[in-house]
Amino acid sequence: MDNEIKMPMAKSLQQVIGSLLFASDHPLTAEEIRACLKNVAKESKERGEEDETVQLFANQPLREVKDAIGDIQKELARLDLGFELVETSAGFHFQSQPAGGRWVRNLLKMDRPNRLSHPALETLAIIAYRQPIAKSEIEGIRGVDAGHIVKSLMELHLIRIVGRSELPGRPFLYGTTTTFLDHFGLSTLKELNELDPTLQRSKPSERKAAHTKKKKEETASDAPVQMELTEGQGKPVQKPDGKPQANPDTEGIREVLGNGKDVGSEESVFEETKDGEES
Repeated sequence: MDNEIKMPMAKSLQQVIGSLLFASDHPLTAEEIRACLKNVAKESKERGEEDETVQLFANQPLREVKDAIGDIQKELARLDLGFELVETSAGFHFQSQPAGGRWVRNLLKMDRPNRLSHPALETLAIIAYRQPIAKSEIEGIRGVDAGHIVKSLMELHLIRIVGRSELPGRPFLYGTTTTFLDHFGLSTLKELNELDPTLQRSKPSERKAAHTKKKKEETASDAPVQMELTEGQGKPVQKPDGKPQANPDTEGIREVLGNGKDVGSEESVFEETKDGEES
């Protein structure tokens, strides 16, 4: 008599993918899920187990995996069970629905999250849609000093320095981060155009051209500037006298964040809420 306990076989691709997403300690991409399906089939074959269902799942194209993920999302939305499957820049993962936020926070003993203020959201939107962008451009659009808000958004890891402009003064250029995408539930920046058809992201090529010095404007005095570190590199810069110069990326972050002391009155980066107010 065979006492071996046989594990039940999954009935659908959705069932397998749902199990993987639930068990994973990090978001999974469709490619990672497909790789897992293939690995299981390979291991099964090496053990001499010819399981047609396992092989069938392994042979599914990437499109079928993505469709199965989409079906899970639709089914959860229909059932309205309090959690959903969302896609972020890192992949797909389950999360609780915002409607149950106050109960989840109470269960987990978590404080109410701070909301970004209107000035902070306005600045963040300008950077998101116009990146790479200099602080002076942000101030030109908003009409107020943006130094404090930019510093605070960097401390929250929502924006970062992505390079330097080639225009006079070589100001820092800012762009968004993966934390920004995750915070607003976006998988890519392209999804910004879908949020509001009246707002469209500036083309990266146009933004780059806006901060690129035209050759006819270059003079002999610009030569030392050409020796500075360009975006994406990570080696110390050589000054004209041969001495190493500090990495401008590190120096840039230090210059923007400063010593943590702000002078004067600035716009608040978080909303001020009244006692007892619930979000």
